Amino acid sequence: MKTGETGLNLIKAYEGLRLTAQADASYAAPDGEAGDPIWTVGYGHKATADRGMSVTEREASRLLTDDIRPIEDVIRATVRAPLNQNEHDALVSLIFNIGEKNFKRSTVLAKLNDGDKLGAADAFERWSRARVDGKLMKLDGLVRRRAAEKSLFLMPTDAELVVPTSEVVPADECDGAIRSAGEITNAPLVDFREFRRDRRRQLTPEEQEGRMQALYHASQSISGDPSKMIISKAEEREDIGVTVGAMMAGLMALAMTGLGGVLFMDLNFPLILQSLGLQPGLMERAAHSLPLWMLGIGAASSYFILYILVKRASRHGMKKRRALEVARVQHSD
Repeated sequence: MKTGETGLNLIKAYEGLRLTAQADASYAAPDGEAGDPIWTVGYGHKATADRGMSVTEREASRLLTDDIRPIEDVIRATVRAPLNQNEHDALVSLIFNIGEKNFKRSTVLAKLNDGDKLGAADAFERWSRARVDGKLMKLDGLVRRRAAEKSLFLMPTDAELVVPTSEVVPADECDGAIRSAGEITNAPLVDFREFRRDRRRQLTPEEQEGRMQALYHASQSISGDPSKMIISKAEEREDIGVTVGAMMAGLMALAMTGLGGVLFMDLNFPLILQSLGLQPGLMERAAHSLPLWMLGIGAASSYFILYILVKRASRHGMKKRRALEVARVQHSD
């Protein structure tokens, strides 16, 4: 089975495209040894990447195709359970990220070969931690990638039938930490007394990890993490619309200014117009059509200014919805 377009697009989305080789920020040479960092180019390609190497988008796609061929061989050699296209593509993305050795010893593979595909899907989420400054932390990017891979793994193909979930209602006991309506209604937003009581309490490893993760994300935001600067295609189109509208409004304003300047010189400095090759008396000839010119230029300028405002409002709405979605995901974490 070969990797389909869905799997390739999933890998491309989470690897990102590097047209010039970049050093792996997580690489650290052993103590006392000098060594070159690991370089990455294209869509996560490392095998032939080196300092100063550059590729086109087409070359990056070709390198990605070459990189996943050994992964497809690993799946054929290790997975004994039958796979559909979506399951295969999700495994390719997972192995591309965690490596072949980790996959061979992973719970994902063990569950698959035991015939437990739901257990294998749940095991995707185990691979969402990385070491940051020597500490093992759950990272937002890995959580999102595992969720996307798990979703693709569980997505049925056209040839499969799935029981509608409307026929199955989750039990209340699913969330062991669920709170009663009274607790939610009566609980204060912030209980400062609890903070005072816990001031000298020793933090559990989970609480320490949570605080370290919060500090890490804060430092990434302050330092200008490139992953937080990516905008969607829809936002990019709105930005282009704002730029085009501003250019056209500027041209209309320039035309109005030029027309006013020529008529001003015609009234006060006719000799300057003659030196420019224009005949005096333009004001008299243009007087009957001047209101029409002003109306046309003013209407066009007003249209483009309104166009800019609409595009800016749409862009602001997209940013607000994205901020609310990020806040919702972070709260659920």
